[in-house]
Amino acid sequence: MTQFSQGRGRKFIKMRSLYCLALIQLVSVFGFAAQGETGKFDKLLSPFPGYHILTLDERDPDTRAFLVQHFAKKNPSVIEADFDGDGHLDYALLLKNAKTANTKLVVLLCSSTLPCKSVYDLDLTGSAGEVYLKRIPAGALVSQTEAVDTGENTIPVKLNSAGIRLVYFEKAEVVLYWDTKLGKIQEIQTGD
Repeated sequence: MTQFSQGRGRKFIKMRSLYCLALIQLVSVFGFAAQGETGKFDKLLSPFPGYHILTLDERDPDTRAFLVQHFAKKNPSVIEADFDGDGHLDYALLLKNAKTANTKLVVLLCSSTLPCKSVYDLDLTGSAGEVYLKRIPAGALVSQTEAVDTGENTIPVKLNSAGIRLVYFEKAEVVLYWDTKLGKIQEIQTGD
């Protein structure tokens, strides 16, 4: 082996080591942010005894790697937005029970005077390692994926307020939004 190629090999190993160290630090910072946020949501979690916000470490390795790369500053288990258009901050939370390992998505609508009210609860226990949340802005158009054949021509829905994209990593996507006429959360499968 020539001296030139040995030097390149050492440089490659050094760069790879620095990259791994940076990735470990990023994961540590992300982990602390997600754990530190739990205290912020203690009051919201009180109706769900034994549950905590789903952490990065509770995701499968592929989903975790994707989240570290794409969610460096946001927790993919929490969305804070006005889902019902009343001007008050609402919450979508991915929760996991420490004892039973049951996992669920809950949507809480809040007002200025009453405690937040749970309006949606979806069991995600079998998919806990691969799910995450993304916020959809008010005014966005969402439409059903063509893979779901309903036999009808589906019309895209324009969101009156913020929506929730529930992503099953590399499998499916569902958009949840508040239907003001029906007064409840509706679902549209937007990806498969």
